[in-house]
Parts: sequence; C-alpha cells; structure tokens
Amino acid sequence: MFCTITIIVFGMMSCTSDEQKAQKAAYNYSYEMANYKLDEAEKYATEETINTTITTGKSLMQFVDIDYIASDTPAKIEVTKTEMTSDTSATVTLVKNTPIKKDMQFTVEVRKRDGKWLAHAPQRTH
Repeated sequence: MFCTITIIVFGMMSCTSDEQKAQKAAYNYSYEMANYKLDEAEKYATEETINTTITTGKSLMQFVDIDYIASDTPAKIEVTKTEMTSDTSATVTLVKNTPIKKDMQFTVEVRKRDGKWLAHAPQRTH
C-alpha cells in the first residue's frame, strides 16, 4: 500500500514539476524579450527560436529609439494560464505590463528539449 501511494504522489509531483518548469521557461523568455534583453532571452529559447525570432529582433534593434526603450521598461510579466499539450510541450498565457502598454495578453509555446523547457517559435512555412 505504501509503495502504491508513493508512486502516485511521485507521479503527481513530476507532472506539477513539468508544468512549473514550462511556466518558468515561458516567463523567463518573455521577461527578457519584453525588457529588450535579447541575448539573455536566448538562454530560454530553442535553436529555431534563436534563429528566427531573436535574430530578427536583434537586427531590428538598430532601428529602435533608445529613449523609447528606456521609457517602456521595466516590463512586468505574469503567467495567467498553462496548458500542457503533451509530455514535451505546453502553451503558456501571460500578461505584460510596461509603463506605456497595459494588460497585453500573449501566449508562448514551450517545448522540452534534452530535459530542459525552452520557448519555441514554430517555423512558418508558406
């Protein structure tokens, strides 16, 4: 009986753990992106996301008004919902508030790669 309860409790803890890790990955990625720290955001992103979203963002940063960035930070991020879509993927809904923009809701897809949860921007094909 004790072994059965231990297995059930451990199984429940690992599910919760993956959900928490997925949330943390989405939060960390979103926080760094929202605060224009793209190099830091790379730590929380899949290779595909680095090669698309972050690389594009870095290219565009040369055209962004530095005064605007200063006035729009710090951004505050809050996780509002997490949906585990499989054992290795989840969709996390967040809300971003900055000094300029309020209550901006968005979602981040995260994937588990080599045991680590990372933000994932799917490749778009036309």
